[in-house]
Amino acid sequence: MTDSRTGRKAGRVCVLTVFTILLVAFPAIVFDFYYDLNDDTLIKDIVSGAYTGAPSGYCVQLLYPLAWLIALLYKVVPSVAWYGLFLCVCQFGVVILIAMRLTAIFKTTKGRIMALLAAFFLFYGLFLREFVIVQYSVTSGMCMMCAIFLFITSDDKKGNNAIPLVLVALAFMIRTEVCLMLMPFVLYAGMFKWASEEKIFTVENVRKYLLLIGFALLGMFAVFSLDLLAYHGNEWSNFRDFFDARTKLYDFYGIPDYEQNIDFYESVGLSRESYTLLENYNFALDDSIDTWLLESIAEYQKDRLNNTFGFVSKKSVSEALWLYKDRLMHNASAADLAVVAAYGIYLLFCLAPAAKKGQFWKAFGKTMPKIAFLLLIRSVLWLYLYMVDRLLDRVTMPLIMGELACIIGFWLRDMHRFAGVHEDMPEKEKPKVTAVTVYLFVVFLLTAAFGKNFMRVSSEYEARERADNRWYALMDYCRENEERYYVIDVYSSTSYEGAAYSEKIFRDADNAYKNFDYCGGWFAKSPLSRQKLADRGFRDLQSALLKQTKVCFVAAPNRDMDWMETYYAKRGVNIACERVDEIRTDSGETAFFVYGLKKQ
Repeated sequence: MTDSRTGRKAGRVCVLTVFTILLVAFPAIVFDFYYDLNDDTLIKDIVSGAYTGAPSGYCVQLLYPLAWLIALLYKVVPSVAWYGLFLCVCQFGVVILIAMRLTAIFKTTKGRIMALLAAFFLFYGLFLREFVIVQYSVTSGMCMMCAIFLFITSDDKKGNNAIPLVLVALAFMIRTEVCLMLMPFVLYAGMFKWASEEKIFTVENVRKYLLLIGFALLGMFAVFSLDLLAYHGNEWSNFRDFFDARTKLYDFYGIPDYEQNIDFYESVGLSRESYTLLENYNFALDDSIDTWLLESIAEYQKDRLNNTFGFVSKKSVSEALWLYKDRLMHNASAADLAVVAAYGIYLLFCLAPAAKKGQFWKAFGKTMPKIAFLLLIRSVLWLYLYMVDRLLDRVTMPLIMGELACIIGFWLRDMHRFAGVHEDMPEKEKPKVTAVTVYLFVVFLLTAAFGKNFMRVSSEYEARERADNRWYALMDYCRENEERYYVIDVYSSTSYEGAAYSEKIFRDADNAYKNFDYCGGWFAKSPLSRQKLADRGFRDLQSALLKQTKVCFVAAPNRDMDWMETYYAKRGVNIACERVDEIRTDSGETAFFVYGLKKQ
């Protein structure tokens, strides 16, 4: 018996080892790993020290305890890409945790191999891009997905839920908004587990589930309190207010047109020239664009938007419902279709075996309310995204992941239970629809999506490499001219021909100081951005740019610079934007123009 158990354990370890090697090797060899957006690279620059010259935990996007820990790692070993490595470890780690759970559920080697094969095609058939082009919001969603799956599939009697709790806390620190968005799925998973108990309202069960809720809330409260404490100083508190107002305006409310609302803008003292800086996101140039001004514009715009029971949104409920229906009926992605297929497979392989046992309606009565409530949760969340107009991949992919984790978790728990299967049942009495049959079917479905997704990721990867040549040419140019400081036009720094400017995670991880900054963006006007400018001996960007020999402005060749001359003229300073240099790629293509501001 001992030798048999040891053999099964060794077989499980062997299968998991092979799966882990293939899981990591495939994207690492075929592709490489990119940060998704310049938002991600900016976080990396802050915590690594490339932004100011010293690693800092004040990156705003991650909660401070996590950012502080990553910054500490950079202080100890600066040459390692700790931030990117952390994101990759989280993403591959959650898949390995799921694989470990699958090998615990399936007892035979054949069943385990098929389960892991299905998992491989599931993740790379639907989410290959998210593993190759890494985004911290998606990483948070993956942690939540894993927590949901592990919680639903844990053993009712011996289940240890410490890991799901840690994953929820980790997701909360990586991207708080994504964690909270997926929290309904976590709560629903808890309700499902509690309702699955033989005796629901026993003292032991009440204590167990209330303690789980208590530990989760306590963990989130603790890290959030540490974050608030870290940003408690006046400078950072003021900037957080500015950051929140900017987020409302740009991400949720939108900026009202100047000409149509000229009376309002004149009442708050915003000129047409300064408004242009809000339009092109270069608002760091104007110190008069402060928290009060952004909050005033946000409040004004708020009154002009839809208001549904106190919830402000760009679109009404009816508009959101129409768009939601249109997505389901006409614009479904591969991931959307996978969710539909998962619902269908769940119902088929739960109800069909139950029907053979003459228990179809009993299984139907237990299954449909569960599915209906899950559909309600997902519909409310999708409607919310349509109402606020935040249908970004980095938001919708975590939502799809959370829903799939619920469906697959329900499926694994209910498929045999509704068929009356138990461990002691003789093999010949078990249903003919085996786990291997189910997973062969799943692999068949997902393999079809794999090829298309692979080509899509390959195409984007090539486009990013072309954009990369331009972005690295910019960084090399700034590094070679370290005596100067460079201010970059925000929209010139976002993308090239649809491919986002970013950086490879594990390329040139020296984290050397970057002698440039953006003329706006989510970190503009922060204490660290002001420190970065002060370290170069400048008071503000507006006056710094007038020192042509020390500071230059960088923009894409197709960017019109008339707005800059008009803005300074409004401030009583006549300048001319003179092109003083060009930044070229290795192939000789002009990537950016370098401008000097010359007083007339």
